Amino acid sequence: LLTVIREQEKIVKYLDIPLQHVSGRVLKAMHRTGDAASLRELIAHIRETVPGVVLRTTLMVGFPGETKEDFRELCEFIKEVKFERLGCFAYSAEEDTPAARMPGQVSEKLKQRRRDIVMQEQALAADVYAREQIGKTPEVLVESYDRYAGRWFGRSAADAPDIDGKVFFTCPQGVKPVPGSFVRVRITDVMDWDLMGELQV
Repeated sequence: LLTVIREQEKIVKYLDIPLQHVSGRVLKAMHRTGDAASLRELIAHIRETVPGVVLRTTLMVGFPGETKEDFRELCEFIKEVKFERLGCFAYSAEEDTPAARMPGQVSEKLKQRRRDIVMQEQALAADVYAREQIGKTPEVLVESYDRYAGRWFGRSAADAPDIDGKVFFTCPQGVKPVPGSFVRVRITDVMDWDLMGELQV
C-alpha cells in the first residue's frame, strides 16, 4: 500500500493513523496491539517508504490505569516522532462500557492537564514543521476569500478540511483566483496553525 501511495501522483501523501497511545500496557488495556518500539518502527518505515508524507495521529490521555510513567512515555514519543498533525482528547467514561468499570480511573483535572501538556508539545513540533514550509511553493486548492483578513485562502495537500490549518495568500493587483482551482503559493510566514503566502503567477 505504501508503495502505491508513493508512486501514484493522484494519491495525497497524507495518512491519519489514530494511535491512541504508545504505552504497551495502556494499549493492551484498550485491547489494542503494539508498543512504543513497534510504533516507532512503523512510523520510520512509512516515512522512509513515502518521502514527504504528512502524518496525523489522534491520542487519548487519562485512560483508566494510565500512570505517570505511561504518560511520560507518551510525551517522549511525541517529542521524538514529531507528527506533522496531532489531536488529543481526554478519556471520557461511557456508560455500560468495560473501561468505565476499570479500576484506576484518572481524575478529570489530571486528564485535562495531561491533554494540555500533549497539545503544548505538539504546538512546538507543528511550529517547526510550519516554519520549514517558508520559501516553498506548495499547490493550494483555492476555497474562498476572507474579507476580514483581506486574503484568499485554501488548503495544501498537508491540510485536511475542517481539521488542519489553512493557507492564506495575497494576489497581485487585478488577479482573482477561482474557488476550486489549484494555484501555487509561495509561503512567506506562519500565523498560529496557518501558513501565509503570495500567489505565484
